Amino acid sequence: MITITKQIYEEIAELLLEKIREKDFFNGTVEYDTDEFYSSLTCTLIICRAPETGIILSVLPVWWNYDIALIDGEQQSDFSWNTLNRFLESRF
Repeated sequence: MITITKQIYEEIAELLLEKIREKDFFNGTVEYDTDEFYSSLTCTLIICRAPETGIILSVLPVWWNYDIALIDGEQQSDFSWNTLNRFLESRF
């Protein structure tokens, strides 16, 4: 099992926020590639924003899937949406 580190969560959160930008709804994939593995987060999200400012208040997952692939095939990981969400919220 592959452990998802703080650095990986931070980088995935940044990539996801770049894709979300000004959207209120997101359906897509964020890819994260390293020398050790390739991973992708595919998700459908509702982005709740403050009406007056447009600032993100929360990101609600409707569905998500996180896959990791090594040279010898797919691997399990300890990825958690709740943990990723904490990294997302720290950037709002």
